[in-house]
Parts: sequence; C-alpha cells; structure tokens
Amino acid sequence: MNVVMIGPFAFKPKGTVSARAFFIAQALARRGHRVTILMPPYDNLADSGQVWEQDGVRLENMALRRNDLWDQFVVPLRIARRAAGLEPDVVHVFKPIGYSGFAGTHLRWFSRRPLVLDTDDWEGTGGWNDVNPYPAVWRRVFDWQERWLARHADAVTVVSRTLQTQVWGFGVDPGCVVYLPNGPDPGLRNLAEVSEGQRTQVRAALGIGQAPFALYLGHIPHGTDLDLALDALARVRDQLPAARLVIAGVGDGLPVLQARAQEAGIADRVVFPGWIEHDQAHVYWSAADAAINPYRDNLINRSKCAGKVVLAMAMGKAVVTSRVGENLAYIEDGRSGLLTEPGDTDDLARALLAVLSDRRWAAELGSKAKQRIWARFDWDARIEKVEGAYQIALKLARGEN
Repeated sequence: MNVVMIGPFAFKPKGTVSARAFFIAQALARRGHRVTILMPPYDNLADSGQVWEQDGVRLENMALRRNDLWDQFVVPLRIARRAAGLEPDVVHVFKPIGYSGFAGTHLRWFSRRPLVLDTDDWEGTGGWNDVNPYPAVWRRVFDWQERWLARHADAVTVVSRTLQTQVWGFGVDPGCVVYLPNGPDPGLRNLAEVSEGQRTQVRAALGIGQAPFALYLGHIPHGTDLDLALDALARVRDQLPAARLVIAGVGDGLPVLQARAQEAGIADRVVFPGWIEHDQAHVYWSAADAAINPYRDNLINRSKCAGKVVLAMAMGKAVVTSRVGENLAYIEDGRSGLLTEPGDTDDLARALLAVLSDRRWAAELGSKAKQRIWARFDWDARIEKVEGAYQIALKLARGEN
C-alpha cells in the first residue's frame, strides 16, 4: 500500500510527527508499505525544504519562508497537491487543525482519495483553544476544523478514549473510529548500554553530582502543568535536601517555569539545560532516578496520550504522573509507576519523595514499567489496527458498506 501522511508541523521539537506519525510509518514500512510524510516546518524553519529517508520512510519538508498569513493559506494547498501527486492508496492526516487540517480539507473537497484523520489532542472549545493565545478568528476556525474534518474523513484514529468519545459525539460512526494510543520508539530496543562514565558525565554537566533527580524531557508548551512539579519539589526540600529536578526542553512555557522556580526559592535545585538532542536523550534518561509528568484534571489532559510517559517507561524509569487520561492505561499504580491525584501538589510531593529517597525501589518500578510498555504497546504488535483503519477508509471510498 502507498501511504501519504500529512504532519501538522516540523519533525521536531514537537512530538506528533516524530513520536507518533513516524513510529506508525516505521511499522508500516516494516510490513512492506511505502510511506511518505509531508510536513510544514513553520515551527522549525531551518528544516524548510529538507528531504531525507529514515528507516524506510521518506520525510519531506515543504519550502516555507515564514509563518505568515500567505504561507498559512498557500502551503496547505501545496501539501495537498504533493500528496495527491504521489498517488497514494490512502492519506493519513495528523491533527485536524492548522496546516495539516487545511490540507486535509482541500483533499476532501477536491479528491476522493481515502482519507484517515488522526487526532491526538482536544483542539477546539474546551481544549487548546482555551489555553493558547490564538486570535478569536483562529479559535473559530480551529473549532470548525476539528469537527468538520472528523465528520468528513473516511476513518479516524484517536490517541485516547476521551477523544474517541469526542469523535463519536461529532456524529462519526463508531465503527470508523480506531483507538490507537501511543507506543514506544522502536529504536530504543537497539540502544547501546549507557556506561557509568556517561551517566557521571551527564550529572557533572548538569551540576548535580550524585544527587537524586527526577527528569522531564521534551517540549514545554504554553499552559504546561510542570509548575506542579516545582511546587512538589519545594515541599520535599526539608525531608530530602539533595533532591533535584531537571526540566530539559524548550517552548513557550519555559520562561514561566524559570520565574516560578525563583519565586518558590528553589532555583538552586532546578536545572534547565535546554533542548537535548535525540541522540543524547537516552543518556539523560539513564542518568535520572525517575521521570515526572504532572497534570491537572481537564479536557486537554484527559484527551492526551503522553508520549513522554511512554518514553520514560520504555527507558526503564519510574514515572511519577497523574491519575488522568491514558496514564491509567499505561501505569499500574505502585507496580509500574506512581499515579497521583491530578493537580494535587501534596500527593505529587509524596510520590516524588518516595522514588527519590529509595533508588532501589525506583529501579524496580522502572524495570516493570519497561516490561509493560513493550509487552502491551509495541507498535509492531498493533500495526494491524492502523491497517484496519485504512481498510475501513478504502471500503467507504469505494462505496462499500
């Protein structure tokens, strides 16, 4: 099968393409399918026009000079034309809004090629529309896109049970909606073992020596809940003065966190090393004692399927996160990680103290987490679900019931 995927933005720093679409594409390629991913790199203009092949998948960045109104109108049309020109058997659009959403809409209006939509966030009213500082007109557009494209796609893949219910609520036939939570990066299976010297070097670079630390690694969006982690660290500093928190990443939410650490009087206990390149991320995970990913209870967090939690589990780390959304599917509380009450800083502090004060237990949790994520959520073991979504789309496009 010839599959064209349309990403919503660049390969990095955000994760929808690199940590979802690409992993699905890799698994499809291993099954003998031909896969191309088209991307509008408005959030990483250095990738403009770059094309490469990786693990049997072709990745193409559209030429994009800047993220202005002209590009926002023209680039989706170019993506749609390029997608149609590749003569795919099916087009898989990732995210219903923005560049990819407009490209998908164009294809739906002017092409009858089978179209599958993937949704991994609650984008409109009640979701990111209420958090991100979008102009009012864009909020209305995104809200319309999220509903319209789901209704007009031939099939929809969803990352969470909450989004599954949302799409059903749009009036989409439940038989055309495929639940597809995130899975681990297959490349992690073949990583070389990290030496004690490498771990020591990372800890020295972070300036924390042998102190126990919890790690967050990834994009830091506007409206991040990592302020909960900072407050939790402030609560444990008297019981475990050596405890440290490393928040590695970039994004609109980073300046707010840096200011919050200063306000809480823990700036000397929090390290912000910036963006960690992919080929070094596993060394940082190996050096960490635990991973921390706190969330509040809202529609955004109920809808998401945190790839960062999946990554940390695949790296064998004890994950401290919140009892919300797909975290409940991934983690068995007290066995393969720790689940805390959403938004409850005291409960988060309790769990953080538990894993950082008992490194042996943290290692046991991490080992069980690794076993669980590979046994239950490996992409190769679930790729038939993706192929099933494509078959649904193909049958509907042919007018078959």
